[in-house]
Amino acid sequence: MKAEDLQGAVTAHWSARAPVFDGVASHVAQRDLWREVLETAFQAQSPSDVVDLGCGTGACAIIAASLGHNVRAFDASPEMIAAARRAADIESVDLSFEVALIHEVPLPGDCADIVTLRNVLWTLEQPMQALRVARRLLRPGGRIVVSDGLWSVAPQYRATYAPEVAARLPLHDGLTQAQAERMLDETGFTAPESWQHLFPTSPYPGDVPVFVLSAVK
Repeated sequence: MKAEDLQGAVTAHWSARAPVFDGVASHVAQRDLWREVLETAFQAQSPSDVVDLGCGTGACAIIAASLGHNVRAFDASPEMIAAARRAADIESVDLSFEVALIHEVPLPGDCADIVTLRNVLWTLEQPMQALRVARRLLRPGGRIVVSDGLWSVAPQYRATYAPEVAARLPLHDGLTQAQAERMLDETGFTAPESWQHLFPTSPYPGDVPVFVLSAVK
């Protein structure tokens, strides 16, 4: 499978799920908790420039905008972006959603104070590339906030790709906090902090081990 065919298959997967995604999403069922966790992880003392990579239906982006931040959000799936725009309209928050692959996000370097990637790394053929993009976008002292989980613990609840696609994704089973910390360190981020302890229990069915990490450029 060529790289462009793989990306097409991944995008088609999420585009097909877009109309029903928020019906079972943790960020909808536990919105207030996610807002508290993300607000704390952002460590922002004033309105900041936030870029959300792989935004899906707008989970992080809408919360960030509701906290008063200036938000630009990107996803490869036009259907996910359309769903995110509808969700933002319902919440009456003002932010920008654009269709773009992470490595093609049309933004200059040093343009963001915060970059978020929520449940994105496991979906990528090159997850390290996404972290490098995040670091490029951040201003010195800026903060990345990454959330993901070990999805293979509860396969009955997870989204999964066709086998030929899954085989190309190094983190398809998910990842642990320790793995994510190593990846952030390798990318050049420092001062990692974890925030998932603010959830009383796992925010996902099946008690999936999740993490919410921040680190600094």
